[in-house]
Amino acid sequence: MANKKDAVEAAGTEEKPDSQRGLSKESWIAIGTIVAALITGIVTLLIHVLPQAPRSQAPPSQSSTPPASPSSRPVPTGADAIVGKWAGMAQDSNGTRFQVTLEIKKPCSPNEPCGSISVSHVPCYGEVFLVKAEDNDFEFRVDNFDGKSNRTICQPGAGEHFRLRPDGKVTYTTTYEPVAQGTLERIRD
Repeated sequence: MANKKDAVEAAGTEEKPDSQRGLSKESWIAIGTIVAALITGIVTLLIHVLPQAPRSQAPPSQSSTPPASPSSRPVPTGADAIVGKWAGMAQDSNGTRFQVTLEIKKPCSPNEPCGSISVSHVPCYGEVFLVKAEDNDFEFRVDNFDGKSNRTICQPGAGEHFRLRPDGKVTYTTTYEPVAQGTLERIRD
């Protein structure tokens, strides 16, 4: 036994009993694999749970590309994209068809009077106030109905949506009952 101990000491390493030995190479590989899997799982969970920051757009290049179409331009905070006079037919969920006329004046900023709307069949004639502008969708509230309006039916409130389409027309929808939909065309800038 002394020879074995002398040989180990001569080699520069001392044999240790099992209770003093460290983890084997295979054990360290297994631990490393488990830690990597845990980190991957935590990162994946955080990506899906935490809110994402909005992506910033790259600055425009100095190339000679044509200007962007109206539907791909950044949406202003106001409703300047739909400034002008619009008219068209709409139909509500009861099947009633009616004329809608919308006039938006510049500047049109949130919570400020922006123009007027008229709905033929009620009738309602009131001022529109921008509630929000988002992705070429402009929501207005109607208020300050004039004397020609049916005050029993015409109620102030939001829910009038106008979405600018790529073809230059505007889709009209309401979010209150009876829900209405229609298409308006620009009749004057």
